[in-house]
Amino acid sequence: MDDQTLRLRRRYDQFRVLVMGKANAGKTTILQKVCNTTDQPKIYNSEGEEIDLSAVAPSRERGVHNIENEMIFDANPGYIFHDSRGFECGSTEEFKIVQDFIEQRRRERASQRQLHAIWYCLPTDNASRLLTGAEARFFQECDPGAVPVIAIYTKFDDFVLQTHQFFMSKGWEENDAFNVALKCAPHRFTNVYANVINGTRFPPSRDVQLQGKNYFSFIGLLFTSYIDMDKPDTNCDKLLEKTVDVLSDDTLRQLFVCIQKNNLDLCGKWGVKR
Repeated sequence: MDDQTLRLRRRYDQFRVLVMGKANAGKTTILQKVCNTTDQPKIYNSEGEEIDLSAVAPSRERGVHNIENEMIFDANPGYIFHDSRGFECGSTEEFKIVQDFIEQRRRERASQRQLHAIWYCLPTDNASRLLTGAEARFFQECDPGAVPVIAIYTKFDDFVLQTHQFFMSKGWEENDAFNVALKCAPHRFTNVYANVINGTRFPPSRDVQLQGKNYFSFIGLLFTSYIDMDKPDTNCDKLLEKTVDVLSDDTLRQLFVCIQKNNLDLCGKWGVKR
């Protein structure tokens, strides 16, 4: 580790991310892939005390998921994650909790207490309802300030299938429809759906499409090969690249690269020695 990296470590200890999105949007899987683990995170309260989830009654579950709680994976303690669980309900109370959290972290003087990025997971399996309720209010009313927001479009494989069905409804042959869907789904999604979010008052700084499956077509038949997200050869490199690309502070960018455990290409690109 060189002198520059050592100075970086003294200024910053961890990279802090607010993770947003509806239940079943793929948040936990994404965080596990980012941290290169299949284990569940440990959760700590604002006093730094670990919360024993096995001892928590279901009726108290909502309280355990306080946005101030910190989620840390043993496999990569360089990340601190905050979960906005409950925000999808769209209530004024939940929206204010998220808004106040972002504002509070913005006012923090200590670098390690500040919020460094927001990852907003948006499932595309029902793209027509991509920007409704809580999502619409967040991008229209919540000013993240200098904190970059990355829109993560999850379950994109489902959108590919929807595009395939769209072309089938127009009279295309099944195999031709699917081959075209594979190629044009990202462009169609951006033009028809993502541009709505990009046109809001506080649009995301970057976006990334994450697909959970690989598709192959052969002699008119559709074969689906599922990617096992627990396998070491699957990753969220696109998300990491988009995040580091949008960080405006050089020191913070180097910290983000420095804490990567399984992305040597990213380290090499930004010239950081671990």
